[in-house]
Amino acid sequence: MSVELEKRRGYLYLSFNTGGKYNTFNTRFMLDMLDTLSEIEKIRDPHFLVIRGSNGNFGAGADIRELLKASNDKEYAKVFFGHMRDLFVKLMSINKVTVGLVEGIAYGASMELLLVLDIVIAKKGTKFAAPGGRLGVFPPVLVSIGPYLLGPRASRKLAMLGEELDTSLAKQVGLLDYEAEDLDKELLIVLNRLKVMSPSAQVRMRRLIFSEMISSLDKAFEEVATQVISDEAREGINSFFSKSTPSWTSISFS
Repeated sequence: MSVELEKRRGYLYLSFNTGGKYNTFNTRFMLDMLDTLSEIEKIRDPHFLVIRGSNGNFGAGADIRELLKASNDKEYAKVFFGHMRDLFVKLMSINKVTVGLVEGIAYGASMELLLVLDIVIAKKGTKFAAPGGRLGVFPPVLVSIGPYLLGPRASRKLAMLGEELDTSLAKQVGLLDYEAEDLDKELLIVLNRLKVMSPSAQVRMRRLIFSEMISSLDKAFEEVATQVISDEAREGINSFFSKSTPSWTSISFS
């Protein structure tokens, strides 16, 4: 499996490694995550779930090879983005307080994953971006629930420019809660702050916060499954592999 679960003192620790230097959202990872999260829901205690990518990176977003396949196969696109939608909804509704430990890079869908975690701690030097528009697709979670969580203007800017943010700017826009030199040390500080609150109250709070957003999320995933099979998405994804620039970038202004 690409996902490992460990029970530590006072919390569950979920780590993932999808192979290679960077972790990507591929089908195996999403299915492994869904299976693991379903098992976690059966565990009554502890009620804190810590999520971290292996190899010094949180993740590089959707697997570009699977995006290429999706751009040429409508049914595959529906299945691929269906799994992704299910993973985000599962994290939004899970009966645990979730804490993300982020380092290296968090791009695309990996960055969007942070939006459905309750607390995000990032190591100083981590880079964040949602560059899907450069490939002719778009970040479905950011554009659907981002406006609720980050505000409309911040979400638009992140999605429509796709520019990279450092930890300081990411904290300003609300992508993370704490930046730290030592993630493990900061985690224990945050968990000690969280433990003063009633576990059941915390779970009810997070579910109520996310409950009204799921319908918007569903619509966005339907749209991105359609967008990925568009001519522009095929051109953008193929441009990535050929190390060229898509035609829409040739426009000039005066």
